[in-house]
Amino acid sequence: MRTQDKAIGKLNSCQICSSKKLQKIIKMGSTGLCDSLLTKKQLLKGAEKSFPLNMYRCTKCQLLQLNYVVDNKKLFHLNYPYKSGITKPLKKLLYDTSKYLNKNFKFSKNALAIDLGSNDGTLLEGFKKRKFKVLGVEPTNIAKIANKKGIKTLQKFFNMQTSQLIKKKYKKPEVITGTNIFAHVNKLDSFMNGVKNLIDPKKGLFVTESHYALDIVDELQYDSIYHEHLRFFLIKPLEVLMTLYGFKIIDAVRISNYGGSIRIISTLNQKLKQRSSVKKLYNLEKKKGFYTKGKYKKFAKDIFKSRKQITSLLKKIKKQNKKIVGIGCPGRSITLLAFCKIGNETLDYIAEQSTSLKLNLYTPNTHIKVIDEKHFFENPPEYALILSWHYKKNIMNNLRKKGFKGKFIIPLPYPKIIN
Repeated sequence: MRTQDKAIGKLNSCQICSSKKLQKIIKMGSTGLCDSLLTKKQLLKGAEKSFPLNMYRCTKCQLLQLNYVVDNKKLFHLNYPYKSGITKPLKKLLYDTSKYLNKNFKFSKNALAIDLGSNDGTLLEGFKKRKFKVLGVEPTNIAKIANKKGIKTLQKFFNMQTSQLIKKKYKKPEVITGTNIFAHVNKLDSFMNGVKNLIDPKKGLFVTESHYALDIVDELQYDSIYHEHLRFFLIKPLEVLMTLYGFKIIDAVRISNYGGSIRIISTLNQKLKQRSSVKKLYNLEKKKGFYTKGKYKKFAKDIFKSRKQITSLLKKIKKQNKKIVGIGCPGRSITLLAFCKIGNETLDYIAEQSTSLKLNLYTPNTHIKVIDEKHFFENPPEYALILSWHYKKNIMNNLRKKGFKGKFIIPLPYPKIIN
C-alpha cells in the first residue's frame, strides 16, 4: 500500500508527503459522524460511536488535515441522507461547474463527463444540458435517485477496480469531476491512479472542488472540521499531490460553494499553459501567513473565543424562557453542536425541509430531533439558529416570506442576532 492510501485509525504522518513533522492546530474532542444521524431506537439503546476530531498541519508540504481516518463505508453508508439538489442555491452553484468549463475550455462533440461521488446527479445535470454524455459514480443509495432522474450512475466507491470497469465500457472522458469529495478519500493513491487510468491524456481535465482552507481559517468556519473532511487544501499541497501523479494544475478559481471553496483544474498534458490564477492564489495564501505557524495558533484561539460567545448567548436567551429552534441540519452543524455542547436542552428541535432524508432522526452526541419545518410555522419560536449559515440570506428571506417574525441567530464566525 502506497503512503497516500491511509489505513483506518490514527495517522502519524502527512496524508500527502508522508512527513512526520505535524503541528497540532486544534483538538475538538470526539464526535459522532456528521451524516450518521440516529433513529429513536438507536438513541434509546445508546448505540452511537464517537471518533477523535483533531486538525494538524504538515510543516513540510503545508497540508491541513485530520489525524484520524474513519472507514469510508461508515461515513458514506447506504442510507447516507445528504442530497446535493435539495437547496436551490447549491443547485445553481453545481451547475456553474459545467458552465465555467464550457466557457473556458474546448471539448469534443458529445464529450464524456464523469462525476465521482456524484450524489443525486445534480452536477451532471448541468453537463447534460450542455450536450455532454454523463456518468456518475456514487456508493450510497442516493445513486438510485440519480438513476431515476435519468443520470446514469454506478453505485460503487471509486477506485482502480471501478476505473477499470468504466474503461472497458466507456470512451475516455474529457472531464472528470470530484466536487466536495476530493478531500474525503482515504485511499488517495487508488483514487488518483483510477483517474489517471481513465482520463484522456491530451484533452482530459480533472476538476476538483474542495472547501478552501483560506476561507475556513480566515472566516473561522470551524464547523467544517468533521470526519468526512480528511484534508483542507491550499495551493502548495495541491501542487505536491498533483505532481506525484503526473498532473499539472492549469487553473485555480475561488468559488462560493459551502461557504468558500477552491476549484482546481489539472491535466496530464504538460504542454498546456498554467494560468496566472494559480500563482495569484498562492501569493495570496503566502501574504496572509498560511505558511507560518502563527496563523494557526490564532485560528485555534479564535475558535475557543467563538465557542464561549455562542454558549454564553444561548444560555442568556434560555434564561429568559425563550424558545430556540435550529434551522437546517447540514453535516457541518454536527461539529458546531457537539463542540459548543448545544443539546436538546437548548434547541427544541431542528427544522428541515419536508424532502429531507434526515427527518425524525436525532443528531449524534447532542440528541436533537430533526422535524419537518411545517411545525416551525405552526408554533414559531422567538429565535431561529441558522445552522446552514452559509445560505443565511436565502434562508432568512424564505422564512420571512413564510411568515416568521422572530429573531435570527447567525453562529459564525462570532454569534450575531438579526432582528
